Amino acid sequence: MPTLAIAGGTSAGLGRAIVTAVISSEQSSWNIVVLSRNPSAPLWLRAIDKDGTRAQIHPVNYHSVDSLAAALNGVHTIISVTSAVDGSQAEIQINLLEAAVKVGCKRFAPAQWGFGPIASESISVLKWGNEGVWDACIKQKDKIESAKFNIGSFMNYIGHGMYPIPSPTSDEETTLRQLTAGKGYAAGEDEACQGLQRQGDLKDGSGAFLVGLRNGVAELPQTEDGRWPRISMTSLRDVGQFMAASLDLPEWEEDMTMVGDTLTMGELLTNAEAVTGKKFQIDVVTPLQLEMKLRETTQDDFMGRMWAEIKLAYTRDLEDEVVLQPVVNRLCPTVIPMSARQYMEEHWSSV
Repeated sequence: MPTLAIAGGTSAGLGRAIVTAVISSEQSSWNIVVLSRNPSAPLWLRAIDKDGTRAQIHPVNYHSVDSLAAALNGVHTIISVTSAVDGSQAEIQINLLEAAVKVGCKRFAPAQWGFGPIASESISVLKWGNEGVWDACIKQKDKIESAKFNIGSFMNYIGHGMYPIPSPTSDEETTLRQLTAGKGYAAGEDEACQGLQRQGDLKDGSGAFLVGLRNGVAELPQTEDGRWPRISMTSLRDVGQFMAASLDLPEWEEDMTMVGDTLTMGELLTNAEAVTGKKFQIDVVTPLQLEMKLRETTQDDFMGRMWAEIKLAYTRDLEDEVVLQPVVNRLCPTVIPMSARQYMEEHWSSV
């Protein structure tokens, strides 16, 4: 069986999405090595791999190529989902690449997981973890195959603010039982948000982004001429399914872009109101307002600048920036992703 290494694979978001998808796939023939600073298995991993036979955790020092190389020995494919917020994210990706080349790994996917191919240049706040990484991949293209996995916007941001079902508990045994029943996800808010943190900027404080289903509020950007722009969205679990299917492809394309759904902001709002039965309070933001907000937001307010820049990008309504082409969908047609409407109906219609 070939071996897949996932750097940052103990994370509750992308790490969990990919690991659970690979382990749960009846067609998968991959063993998993999880690279992590913390050697302890999280509860969700214990729930799906009780005996630790499918996913082994290897503690590593991400700032040491030698440490990474030792953990990657015998690995075929390395996927990074790290999210270092201390300024070392790009360095970690390059270290992973160098270690992978050193021990003869065949494939590498850096921690891209963002918008389309041109977004890394047009949305400046997204450069923090990617500066110089793809250039390094290009330099090593004769030694290792690399690809950027672009996913658009995380659909799960519209799940934040949801009431937990059942009520949250600190009892480890109960939590483990819930995660086991849900194949790594506990029913309710965890299943809906799938590890995504409450970082959205909606005024209701729910942590949602663009539309807040719990309180019926929305802040939606429009184009300069007053149209609703498009948005490409993918749920975290579908990212995991696409990634698991991509492992068995004979070769990767440079931009392995995946899409759960592409719809307009107006359609997103219509679906939200239909599923929740609420008439939403809507704030419309224009490109001029967003540009002004960016000028007024301090450089150290990373999240504030990120949300403003992303909304400004939506107003441009550009292909390969925030509107994505479904490359992985075409290459892996057996994966049927969830649409935005299906996501809302599954996680919100009974709340």
